[in-house]
Amino acid sequence: MGNGHQVTNNFIAFQPGPGVGITAYPNSTQNIVQGNYFRQLDGLSVDLTYHYGTQPSDFQFSDGPNPPRNSSQRRRDSANAAINAPEFDAYVFSMSGATTQVTGRADPGSDVGIYQAASGKHYSELGDQLTTVTVGEDGRFSADVSLPEGARVSAIATDSRYGTSEPSPAAAIGVELPPEPRPAYQPVCQDPPLPPEIVAAEPPAPITLRVPRNIHFALDRSFISAQSANILDQIAAAMTQYPSLTVELEGHTDPRASNAYNQALGERRALAARDYLLQQGIAPERMRIRSFGETQLISNRPDVVDYARDRRVEFIFSDTRGLDIIFENTESDLQVE
Repeated sequence: MGNGHQVTNNFIAFQPGPGVGITAYPNSTQNIVQGNYFRQLDGLSVDLTYHYGTQPSDFQFSDGPNPPRNSSQRRRDSANAAINAPEFDAYVFSMSGATTQVTGRADPGSDVGIYQAASGKHYSELGDQLTTVTVGEDGRFSADVSLPEGARVSAIATDSRYGTSEPSPAAAIGVELPPEPRPAYQPVCQDPPLPPEIVAAEPPAPITLRVPRNIHFALDRSFISAQSANILDQIAAAMTQYPSLTVELEGHTDPRASNAYNQALGERRALAARDYLLQQGIAPERMRIRSFGETQLISNRPDVVDYARDRRVEFIFSDTRGLDIIFENTESDLQVE
């Protein structure tokens, strides 16, 4: 938040929200984000908020891709004066020898940084910066990049008057294949064949996870105890056995601190659990972290046992095949102060 900050030449990775979130409060402009390398984010590499929220979650998670600026009011209502993200002319750019020319539109007079992007997502993380080009007064830009077929590119625009934009959707490098021709229609003057017999498929049996769905922490700590590590080992084994499982790790605290402190503590606890599972070989894209701080207490009683129950990370599993999952709660690692 604020004006005139610079975030340059950093490696930014493994975050539950955007790589760099710039809030619109209070009237934040001229914040420059260039030359950074991003990986494994749950949000955009650069996210300009479009509201005046001041809660911790507004700074940590931001609000995703902004629409194109469509009025002068959005200069005031969005971070970095709502500088538009660049727009590529195509989703796929054809190669010409060893180089590829990428073209598009952006705010006139801005500098567009072209980045190699991670694969697999519409808004891919920005990787190596390939080149920077200046946008003409007609709002057009063009750049030559040397990348192999199948690579992806994204771009951000920077105007010294306003700051840096959000990234563009990724475009691919390669030859766009023509659509397959449709077979010619041949009229047939005879009775159609009978449809094959339809056999009802048996619904898949629900996955029953005989593992706990939570771990607990000591007062004001995010350290994984030996008892909690045993629980995490069971969770890692279940996720290894069922590769279609994904999980959201939700960090919680007891109520005895400020809202902002507990929000950060809940996130540290979720990160600690995720880092442990990473060490057990669980892929990072199968896990997402979130902090609720003190907002979801087990009980409202001022009791040390209930406080111990509040200090937890909950594991919210889902299965990409749409199967039901049965959970089990545990308190074997409860740490009463």
